[in-house]
This record gives sequence, structure tokens and C-alpha cells, in this order.
Amino acid sequence: MQDSTLDWVKAIGSILISWPMVGVVFVLAFRKPLTLVLDRFIRSAEGGKAVVGPVTLELGKLAEEGKQAVSHLNRMTELGAESRLLELEITESKFGPVFSPNQRERMRQQIEELRVLVAAAKNA
Repeated sequence: MQDSTLDWVKAIGSILISWPMVGVVFVLAFRKPLTLVLDRFIRSAEGGKAVVGPVTLELGKLAEEGKQAVSHLNRMTELGAESRLLELEITESKFGPVFSPNQRERMRQQIEELRVLVAAAKNA
């Protein structure tokens, strides 16, 4: 029973701790600078148009749509971080004894880091 659980945790663990989590942390960490850049772009481009050959772009509208997309991406990232935090908390409570002391400590560190990031995102 314990061996099959450990095999399951090893298989799923490598998937859960992967590059998407790096993306989640990156967007959470740089959310404010990204928003500031978009705000500056919108203010400087309001009513402005760019003509490239036969194509005319309305910069203000394009920037506003970009800002909305970043806002949605931020919320999706927050939900991903909250979901990952919940997964780690459940894994720790149900399968904690299966892990080595080093693995348990690493999991606790990740849980704490995600708690801090999720709290910071909610307060921003």
C-alpha cells in the first residue's frame, strides 16, 4: 500500500512542480509592473492611431484590450496559485508520512511561499 502511494506521489509530483508554476510565480511577482506599463501605454496612446501600410491600429483600444487580458491572466494566475496551495495542503495532510523528512520540509516551504504570494495578491 505504501509503495503504491509513493509511486503515485512521485509520478504526480513531477507534473505538479513544473514550468507552469514558474509562470504563476512570475506573473504574481511582476503583476504591478506589468499593470503600470499597460497604464502608461494606454495614457500615451489614447485616441492615437498607428498606420502600418494598409493597416490602421487604434492604440488606445488595443491597449485597453491588452490591459483587460492581463487582468484576466492575473486572476487566472491567482486561481492557479490558490489551487496549487490547496493541492499541497491536501497532499501534506493525507500523504505527509509517505515523504522523506527532506521532501516534507521542501513541501512545507512551498506551502509557506504560496501562502505569502496568495495573500500578497489578494491585498494588491
